[in-house]
Amino acid sequence: MFNLETLPARGLLRNGALLVIPPMIITFGLWGALPAAYSPVIFEKDIPRWLNLFENMFRVLTLGFPGILFFGKKEKGQSLGWHLYIWGLVVYLASYLAQIVYPDSVWSQSVIGFTAPAWSTIIWLTGIGLVCVRSWLPIPWHRVNYLLSAYIFLIFHIWHTGLVYFNVTR
Repeated sequence: MFNLETLPARGLLRNGALLVIPPMIITFGLWGALPAAYSPVIFEKDIPRWLNLFENMFRVLTLGFPGILFFGKKEKGQSLGWHLYIWGLVVYLASYLAQIVYPDSVWSQSVIGFTAPAWSTIIWLTGIGLVCVRSWLPIPWHRVNYLLSAYIFLIFHIWHTGLVYFNVTR
C-alpha cells in the first residue's frame, strides 16, 4: 500500500520553505510596478548602515528558518496559523496593489499606507510561525524561536520603511 508518510518526499512537501515562496512571488513580481519611492536607490538613501545590517541579518534568519522547519498535520495552533498565513498573504498583496493602483490616494500617501507592505508581513510571518512547529534537524526547537526572529526583523524593516516615508515626504 502507498503511504506518503513513509516517503522522503514527505519532508519536502511539508517543508516550511514552501510557505516563503508565495510572498516572495508577490514581492518580486510586483516590485517593479511600485511607485518610485520604493526603488532601491530611493529606498536605501540616507538609511543608517547599522539599521540595514540588523534588518538584513534578521531577514536572512526569518526567511531562512522555514527551510529547516516542517509542518505537521494537527499541531496545536496550526489551524490559526493557516488562517493567518492565508489572510496575511491577501493583506500583503492588497498593500502592494493599493500602492500600484492608487499611488496618489490618501491611503498610499499616509505613513500607515506607505509602510503597509512592511507591517502587513507580520500576519503571514506569524502564520508561518504557528504552522511550522518542528525542525527536521536534531536540534531543540520551539516556534518562539522563529516568531522572535520574525518580530525583530519587522521592527527593523518597519523602521526602515518609516524612515523612507519621512525622507520622501519632507
